[in-house]
Amino acid sequence: MINTTNDPSTPPTQRSIGELVQSIRDELLGVVHHEIDIAKKEFTALAIKVGIIAACAAVLLFLLLSAWVMLLFAAATGLQKTGLPDWASFLIVAGVFIVIGAILGLVAFLVFKKLKAPETTIETAQSAVSAVQGKRRQNAVSYDDTFDELYGKQVSARTD
Repeated sequence: MINTTNDPSTPPTQRSIGELVQSIRDELLGVVHHEIDIAKKEFTALAIKVGIIAACAAVLLFLLLSAWVMLLFAAATGLQKTGLPDWASFLIVAGVFIVIGAILGLVAFLVFKKLKAPETTIETAQSAVSAVQGKRRQNAVSYDDTFDELYGKQVSARTD
């Protein structure tokens, strides 16, 4: 007896192959849609948290920059109290930061010049690609290699 309904409660032996395939398709689509809904909810919650973090970070950076400017003015005012003119004290503070910036730029440039490509990672990736393609490295050991080829000497199985 063939059951023409697509009722999952009907035993599978009473449904045709087409009905079984249709049932599997419907259930799979339902699972996929459910997973998509879960992912949307998770990403929405994550996006809200990331937005809050970004807003707090922006306010924090603004406040730190404002405090930094105030510290620079305090340094220049401190130099003014030593008897220097206003322009000279501000020029000294700016000059100190230019020198510090130049030194840090030079250090960054020298470190950048010494950067090298990750040779081990590149070699490993290339050997993985070669292995997937079925190629053999020149120094790789094969199951077809004999002991003599590997070690260059004869070994006797006898123990004297």
